[in-house]
Amino acid sequence: MSTPGLSGAKSQERKLPLLRTTLQFNRGTPTLDGVPTWTIVDPVRNRYFQIEWPVYQMIQRWSVGTIEKLHAAMARETTCRTTVEDVEDLVKFLYANNLTEQSASGKHTDYQTQAQAGEQNWLMWVVHHYLFIKLPLVHPHAFLQSTLPFVAPLYTAVAGWIFGVIGLTGLILVGRQWDAFVSTFLYFFSWRGALLYSLSLGAVKIIHELGHAYTATRFGCRVPTMGIAFMVMMPVLYSDVSDSYRLTSKRKRLLIAAGGVIAELGLASIALVAWGVLPDGAARSIAFIVGTTSVIMSLAVNLNPLMRFDGYYLLADGLGIPNLQDRAFAFGQWQLRGLLFGRLTAPPEATSTALRRFLVAYAWAIWLYRLVLFTGIAVMVYQYFFKALGMILFLIEIIWFIAMPIIREMTGWWSNRALYATSSRAWGSAVVVGILLSLACIPHRTSISAPAVLQAASYTTIYAPTTGRIRQVLTRDGQRVAVGEEVMVLENPSLEKEVRLAETRVAMWDYRLGRQAGHDLDRAQRQVITESLKAGLAELAGLESKQDHLTLRASMAGIIRDHADSLIPGRWIDPKLPIAYLIDADHAEIESLVSVDELAYIAVGQMGRFIPDDLTRPSCEAEVAEIAEVDEQEFTVPYLASIFGGDIAVRKDDTGKLKAEISVYRVRLRPREAVSDADQAIPGHIQIDGQPSSLAKRAWDHTVSVLIRESGF
Repeated sequence: MSTPGLSGAKSQERKLPLLRTTLQFNRGTPTLDGVPTWTIVDPVRNRYFQIEWPVYQMIQRWSVGTIEKLHAAMARETTCRTTVEDVEDLVKFLYANNLTEQSASGKHTDYQTQAQAGEQNWLMWVVHHYLFIKLPLVHPHAFLQSTLPFVAPLYTAVAGWIFGVIGLTGLILVGRQWDAFVSTFLYFFSWRGALLYSLSLGAVKIIHELGHAYTATRFGCRVPTMGIAFMVMMPVLYSDVSDSYRLTSKRKRLLIAAGGVIAELGLASIALVAWGVLPDGAARSIAFIVGTTSVIMSLAVNLNPLMRFDGYYLLADGLGIPNLQDRAFAFGQWQLRGLLFGRLTAPPEATSTALRRFLVAYAWAIWLYRLVLFTGIAVMVYQYFFKALGMILFLIEIIWFIAMPIIREMTGWWSNRALYATSSRAWGSAVVVGILLSLACIPHRTSISAPAVLQAASYTTIYAPTTGRIRQVLTRDGQRVAVGEEVMVLENPSLEKEVRLAETRVAMWDYRLGRQAGHDLDRAQRQVITESLKAGLAELAGLESKQDHLTLRASMAGIIRDHADSLIPGRWIDPKLPIAYLIDADHAEIESLVSVDELAYIAVGQMGRFIPDDLTRPSCEAEVAEIAEVDEQEFTVPYLASIFGGDIAVRKDDTGKLKAEISVYRVRLRPREAVSDADQAIPGHIQIDGQPSSLAKRAWDHTVSVLIRESGF
């Protein structure tokens, strides 16, 4: 599409387009350098454009009719050193922003075509707007004007002092009842508390927006709409106070931007006093909500200068820098490209060194903040929806809001490759990037660190076989014992009585069996007596076996550990009481729990080194002996559990069993050298020399494993 007059020969005069008659030109605030500015107001579309003195001087002489005459008039009547290209750029700007009576081609359908080109299909609209949707609800200008006299007294100095005294009184009351104030949080743990919180927060937000709207109306600005917006599916109210760009007073614009926060602080002052005088109940809880949590949340969000909320506009107006974010981004990109490719282009605009550094730092801070914010939003939307939709929205967030800006910037680098090719800095950056990519793709030795515990390969717990009384303790804690060596002797008077009774019965049956030759009755009952004798002998043997087991013996060679000092002769114990641990201190092993992401780089036979948490103990080399084929369904290594101070995140399920939050596999290692203190469990970390792998492959494997795990395949 050609521009009327711009496509003709240079010798021909080119007509200037007619400006729209509805446009308004208001005097603006000077720039930081003192250059006067004006604001082009488009009341039909509620759009505002700031222009500086040279541009305004050209528009003042727009009636000359042609580009050439305008250039000549500027050179003759002003001190501006404008060129014909400057006039042409202004014409293009006016066409691009629909500030002329006709389009560039002169066809009335061009604006309709331009609007249709800007429209998006429903899918792209959802992608762009599901995180932030604005719904205008009311047109409050008439209401605000009619009710302004009722709130006008709140804008006086006397009202400011009154609210200051009220706020100070509220803080004093809270300080005198601090324990009760903090305990008010307990009220929220109910459905009624949640409902009160939601309603109170909504009321506070309404007052916040009215603070903006009334302040703008008081300074003669129009508030066309107020409504509700959904930010990450959370409802928030908004007021359209963009008409404040008409104002030339920086102070007034600052007050409009801060009006909502000031209104909330005044409301919080009243709420704190109300909390201090009200009795316990719903009213006091509402006062607590208004005075604390809602205001804190509002200030934390609204005063954040890294988002386009009140804090951003306060910063922009306070510095006197319109379009602060866009201009900062331009400087941030310029500085980034300068670091990578050298200073091949001029700064986006002429500023002082201090301001340029501030804009660069501000832009980079926003980029970092957005990286964290959009990543958090991506995780949150994934959690909000079912897995399939959640993963789609997660990928949209990552691709559209994080990956695409990076791709666009790199595309800009590529489009300027001819310019950058002349810079030694660009070649140096390319070499550094190439080295980093090579290092990322070249397999290298990997070291896998995992929590582990060094302990005896075998151990057992000594229990009493039956209830008994300690007769003799034959060992002490730390004593080495051999297989079969006596550890403790118990006695059971009831068992001893049963043994004596069994011995008496056996002796009686044996006596009757021996006298049957001279006793007719015993001879007649010979079979019964014989069977009774056998039963008695069997019973006696069983009782004697139980009595023999009252002498506790070591089932293997080892060291006695955790021997209870309270086990003294004369004390009764039962089979549930552990008497001591018998540990095989001559054979040790290392048990480690490795995450599923690192399991692929471990194989049986690989070497590693165990490093105790207690650095006074020596480390030792170990060899991977066994790798579990399934992950740990039930956590059985308490030394490594987070709830006991370990490094593996675990939780208790409904049955009280420990469950790992991530999939971990048990890996057993065999020490290659003798361990002197294997009779104790020694927590630490194992450093395993894993199979060679590149950083790129590890990142890819981790990404694929997460996608497979989270998608439920």
